[in-house]
Parts: sequence; structure tokens; C-alpha cells
Amino acid sequence: MTDADLRFFVIGAQKSATSWLYYCLRDHPEVVLPSAKIEHGYLGSPLYEEKGHAWYLDRFPEAPAGAVGGDVAVDYLLDPDAPAAIAAHVEGPRLVALLRNPVDRLVSAYFWSLRKNQLDNEPLDTHLGFFLNQGVGFPERHQNRFVDELVTRGFYGQQLEPYIDRFGEDSLLVILYDEVKEDPARVVERVYRHIGVDPAFVPDSLGTRPKVNTRNRAVIALERLTKGRKLARVTDRMHRLLSKVSEPPKEMTDRQRADLLARFEPHIRHTEAVLARLPEANRPVTTDLTDLWT
Repeated sequence: MTDADLRFFVIGAQKSATSWLYYCLRDHPEVVLPSAKIEHGYLGSPLYEEKGHAWYLDRFPEAPAGAVGGDVAVDYLLDPDAPAAIAAHVEGPRLVALLRNPVDRLVSAYFWSLRKNQLDNEPLDTHLGFFLNQGVGFPERHQNRFVDELVTRGFYGQQLEPYIDRFGEDSLLVILYDEVKEDPARVVERVYRHIGVDPAFVPDSLGTRPKVNTRNRAVIALERLTKGRKLARVTDRMHRLLSKVSEPPKEMTDRQRADLLARFEPHIRHTEAVLARLPEANRPVTTDLTDLWT
């Protein structure tokens, strides 16, 4: 793999079906991706800076003639230095962003962070108390992780703008998580067409559903105890079984959800304004995110 082979980047957002899209892209015979989806190994990441550019390129298998190389990592969207890092090695990249209702994305990320031992195992409303009440009843040690990671990842407009400003409106294709759920075949076709490979190809992974985090506290506690390594397959199976027989507990009140959406509303409107800059073919099925998400 060389820089000349790198053509596209799926830049996020976290918990918005990027893993599903990674496998759909990997299935395509004209696409070359890193052998493993290492979120923290993206261009310009701290790990990249430590290991070097040759290490980054070595993560890719040998690219056959005419293949299109790409990378998938959700921190591309969050990291303000990522657009410059991409521009330093790739001219005119094709970019894909998947966006999700920021409240639903936050809840999914919360449970994912619990499973990975990245947050203390406290109820979601404890964490929400800090964000919604400006610190009332919220331990100081949680502040940076919850707000800087879980909350700000939903500020899509300010994260997309640097990419558009640097690479142009035509470079970016935006897909909504809602579209993945409703018409995954159409999503895959649009992504393939955008990055310049055969859009008629049907990937084996098309029918797999995006990952769904377990919300069962017992399963989460077991995963945290084992650091998610030895029992990962067991806990995933437990989650799938439990999801068939019971609904997950409600983690926030309707009032909390409404308050949270109100906090996100300016960022949702900002995202709408950013999407309006894109060519019509590059926009999601609707740009009225306020109506869709609130």
C-alpha cells in the first residue's frame, strides 16, 4: 500500500453503523482496508505519531492493481487535526460520514463506554446530571470523559466543516443512521458510487445489522470484570438472547431526553446548515434533522 492507493476515509460518527459499513466495504473486491479496524490507529492519531507512517501503511494488505484503498475510524470526525493529517498524504480524498440522532448516539456510546471500563458504572442520569445541571451532583473525575467524549461527538456541524473547507463540498457524502436501518442496500450503493467502485456489487455483510450495545447491567458487570477480553463472545451471546426475551430498562426520563435534545438543538441546526452546502447527491435522504431527531 502507498499513499497513491489511499482514496477514501469513513470519518465517523461513533455508534452510527461505521463497523457495519467497514465490513460492507471490506467485502468489495475493488476496496482495500486495514486488516483490522483499529479506531485509535488513524492518520494523525497519537498511535500514528508514535509508530510512524510506514507502520500505518503496513496495516493494509497488498493492494491489487486498480484497487481503492481507504480507512474507517470514528475519531477522524472528532480530531480537529485529522483533516490536515489526511491532506498531508492524500490529494482529493473521498469522505463518508454517517450521522445519528445525537441523543441516541450518546446513549449507545454510554453503554459502550461502560462495557470498555471507560466510565464508572453509574446510572446514565448521574452523568446527565452534570451536563444538564452544570455540575450539580456530578463527580469531578467524570467531567472530561463524559462531556468531551460522549457529548461533543454529537456536535456534527462543527466537525464536518473543516473537512468541507479543506477538501470541498463534493468530497463529502453524508448518510444518516436512519437510512442504514431503512434501506441498507441503497446506502451501500451510494457509498460505493461515491468512492469510485462498482456500485452494483452486493456485499455479504449487507444483511448484518449494525452492532447494538447491551444495556443489561449484569452482562456489563461481567464484561467489566473480565475487561471485555476472555468472555467477549459469551457476553455478546448473552446480550442477543436477553434482547429477545426482555426490553432494556429505560435509562432516562422523557423530561431528561427533552432537555438533552434542547441542548443539542443549536448543534443540530448547525449541522443542517452544513449539509445544505453539499451537492444534492451528497446529502442524506433528509436535511431537516430538527424534524427527524426532535
